[in-house]
Amino acid sequence: MNQRDCAMAAMRGQPTDHIPFIARMELWFNYHRRRGTLPHPYEHAHLWECLRDMGIGINGIGGEAVPLYRLGQKGFEVTVSNERHADGSAQTVTRYATPFGTLTAREVVSSELHDAIDYGARVEFPFKSEADYDALQYLIEHTEVVENLDEFGRYVDGIGGDGVALPMCGHLPAQQLMLDYMGYEQFYLEWHDHPARVEQLIDALTAQYDQILQLSLQCQVGAVQVGSNYDEHMTPPWVFDTLFAPLYRRARTLLSGHDKVVVVHGDGEMHVLLEKLRDCGVQVVEAFTPKPMTSIDVAATRRLWQDRVAMWGGVASTILTSVYSEDEFERYMDDLFTAVAPGDRFILGFGDNVPTDALYPRIQRVAAIWRERGKMPI
Repeated sequence: MNQRDCAMAAMRGQPTDHIPFIARMELWFNYHRRRGTLPHPYEHAHLWECLRDMGIGINGIGGEAVPLYRLGQKGFEVTVSNERHADGSAQTVTRYATPFGTLTAREVVSSELHDAIDYGARVEFPFKSEADYDALQYLIEHTEVVENLDEFGRYVDGIGGDGVALPMCGHLPAQQLMLDYMGYEQFYLEWHDHPARVEQLIDALTAQYDQILQLSLQCQVGAVQVGSNYDEHMTPPWVFDTLFAPLYRRARTLLSGHDKVVVVHGDGEMHVLLEKLRDCGVQVVEAFTPKPMTSIDVAATRRLWQDRVAMWGGVASTILTSVYSEDEFERYMDDLFTAVAPGDRFILGFGDNVPTDALYPRIQRVAAIWRERGKMPI
């Protein structure tokens, strides 16, 4: 079985001959490529060439991925300005000029990450006060979902059987308000003070999200990523039940009717949300990040999820760095393979990415351990 077929079987709880190993390495790879410090023989290689040579499956999400759709604007103007600072940091300022006023957002990339990523952390949100409701409502309602099926199809073909291309539907509507438009603090204040206006925004984003889900049905892929990046401190269980679980149930019904699997990108502190994800219809948690980066225990989660949710990840990225000794690393990998035995519904991967300061011999060692111990049943 190739990596794609093996991974899809693991997601569906079907037999496999080997644990699939599909992982993200673009953060580490891009950082060293831009600095000219990639190890031999990958000095001039493409990321996919490196992964294929190491025997690691391609994880078709993240900054390197081709999108399933793009968002277009109708009836308002968008201007973008970029600045590079002397310390190596950079910022991008985006202005949305609507008939109800101009909204401004700002993203910053730190000097430490500038060589690794091309997108920044949002530090200024478009919505700042009650006076911005009409402008934001207009912006959302005049944002169009533009299909990108042909280009995405070529991307899927390019990965082939060497990995999994996941069409990403984006953050769920309420979380878009939290992460993209308002920020967490402002969202919760507005949800309390102006619930009707917030619900109106969520309804507009839900209509948009439904279009994206329908578009995902046209892809020649077996799994679709629906939502991502939950943290129990910012999204406690009752908020998840209220704002996210209903959409997951609808997505599960829709996608299952077309033989597609619901995947969530889950790399945060989600200990108290693990049961919620299981019960709302999520079938795979990708970028699963356990201890020592979170409080999540692999063995306990396997017992909780049983045969209802597949685990994709398991290798906490910090274990790949010099913060941990070689003995600690080896014990970690041994404990991981023991915890996931016999290996069903498990895809080996990094949670969430290989960091820029990861030790290359440890990446090689993970691949070697997978070859040594990954034959099913483990």
